[in-house]
Amino acid sequence: MKTLIVGRYDQLAEAENASRDLLRAGFPTREMSLFYLNPQGQHALYPVGGDEDESAGTHEARSGAVRGAVGGVGAGTLVGVATMPVLGPAGPLLGAAVGAYTGSLVGALNNMEEPDAHADAVRDSHETGADVQPRKAGVMLAVAIATPAEREYAIEILGTRAQQVEEAEGTVQNGEWVDFDPLAPCKIIR
Repeated sequence: MKTLIVGRYDQLAEAENASRDLLRAGFPTREMSLFYLNPQGQHALYPVGGDEDESAGTHEARSGAVRGAVGGVGAGTLVGVATMPVLGPAGPLLGAAVGAYTGSLVGALNNMEEPDAHADAVRDSHETGADVQPRKAGVMLAVAIATPAEREYAIEILGTRAQQVEEAEGTVQNGEWVDFDPLAPCKIIR
């Protein structure tokens, strides 16, 4: 892995101009990667689409479903006992089953919370002193650097046209950032 300096551009033409400037400055083509980053949620990382394997908050849904089902059995049984003159002896059983089912659904939904990954990244950035944010969509141009002088030169070149310049760790091979993670928060440097 190498240190990468990455610029985000609104227009492809701006990124291509910055790429030509990097070439003129001596950065090799195989150490640069130019690509478009889709908006969050549209990266299609999984065969059925989306960015995550499962919905956020589903780990806590199970315990909520169990608590809801237990409460629903009791309430459903009481309703079933009240309906015994109409439904007969099956009333309490039917009431308990409907109550357990309804209670498990309500309990699961009430116990699901979506974690705020952005808040976690912001909190971590305050602890380390870095400006860390989720990546925004746009045309991305990444260049691998080896020395502090190359870093400064790459920041200067990319920063003249880029909407944002970030620093990241990664591997660029033959013009492709092979280990790019669109969900990883970025360290903004300009």
